[in-house]
Amino acid sequence: MEQRIVKNDEGVSPVIAVILMVAITVVLAAVLYVWAASFLEQGESAPIATFTVETSSSGEYYVKVIKVSKQEDLAGFKYYLKDETGSTYVGGNGFGEIAMQVIAGEEHGIENTYNGDDPVLESRKNNVSADDGSEFPVHFNDNDRDGKLSAGDQFTVYGTGNSANGPASSGWKLDIQFDASGDIVGWGEIN
Repeated sequence: MEQRIVKNDEGVSPVIAVILMVAITVVLAAVLYVWAASFLEQGESAPIATFTVETSSSGEYYVKVIKVSKQEDLAGFKYYLKDETGSTYVGGNGFGEIAMQVIAGEEHGIENTYNGDDPVLESRKNNVSADDGSEFPVHFNDNDRDGKLSAGDQFTVYGTGNSANGPASSGWKLDIQFDASGDIVGWGEIN
């Protein structure tokens, strides 16, 4: 038996093989770049907050911050007072930004008892009415005076009663929104 070696000249040339490998590498790199970039574009994650609500006999509801997963500046939050149907209360000054609310050209939103070190918040304390809830149904008190939403801070929501003349009643809630992500970080149910 005779052995023959058959030579096949129809293979892929080394130049074409190198070009194909470079092209595949470029496509894989592009796919990995797009995939990795999608993780970076998710924006700032919102903190998570826990609240408790206490009701006074005078018609005031105290929404207290119990815990916040990470502290952020007050200017980065908004609060919304919602009725029992889930609609945002827009009468009076029922919605706004904590420490950043502008009403009729004046900045509002920080409790008038604020005595912290932040000069911007200090200037705003004088603009908040010490009303009974008829003009400002929600007041905020930065109890630790750090200019951040943190444990110990408190919202006062005014309902009707002996010393309160606000709109809130049982079944309403106060939503706290983080502006950077648009997420509701927590809420207080009024019962």
